[in-house]
Amino acid sequence: MTTDSEKSAGLVNATAELTIAGRKLRLEMPVPAGRARLIELLPFFRYLTDSFVDLAVENAQAAGATVSCRKGCGACCRQLVPIAGIEAQRLRELVEAMPEPRKSVILARFERARQILREAGLLEKLLEPNRIKEDAIVALGLDYFREGIACPFLEDESCSIYAERPLACREYLVVSPAEHCANPSAESVRCVKPVVHTAKAVRGLNAAWSGHATRWLPLILALTWAETHCDDTPERLGTEWVKDAFTRITGREA
Repeated sequence: MTTDSEKSAGLVNATAELTIAGRKLRLEMPVPAGRARLIELLPFFRYLTDSFVDLAVENAQAAGATVSCRKGCGACCRQLVPIAGIEAQRLRELVEAMPEPRKSVILARFERARQILREAGLLEKLLEPNRIKEDAIVALGLDYFREGIACPFLEDESCSIYAERPLACREYLVVSPAEHCANPSAESVRCVKPVVHTAKAVRGLNAAWSGHATRWLPLILALTWAETHCDDTPERLGTEWVKDAFTRITGREA
């Protein structure tokens, strides 16, 4: 990774050339020039995720597949979405900045979802995600999906915070018929194969540098979690965060 001259106040242009899945990818993105907490790198992580997803879609299309996800198809917006702590904190900032009555509507949806999870016996499990074993996550996700809880940000089956949507949402695309997403199974739903798992890498980076040590948390509980958990990651040079991210994402030194 290299850095060029500053493009705007507080930012430096970072460039990187990677070979992913046998294809070369050039990335160019502004990152904090000085010291910053991890949450300030979210725009970079979104850009990185979108770049890798675009590459994965190109690979799928080259193999003859077609992405079936479309605006207005929100079945996947009822899934259990894992996010990083910094994403939860950003979502809370986003909601707090909303005008009324929009803010109250969103908060009420989150609270209603919490009530449904409590009645279904799922809330206690989701409040302690670090205790959930890896091999139990899929079953828990299916139990969650059966409750039919729409993402609080879903409007007319479309994401109302599309530009700020979580990394995991950005990575999830299917090439199977869209109608299968209403009753998903390993046999009926075929996802676009990611070239790398950026969202998971960012969650790991967040957990490694935060005293909260939360491996992941469900989007549906993001606001209440963020009430009592601030971004306690250290202030580091933006380029240092980028190098660490690339190491986790690619499995090799940047």
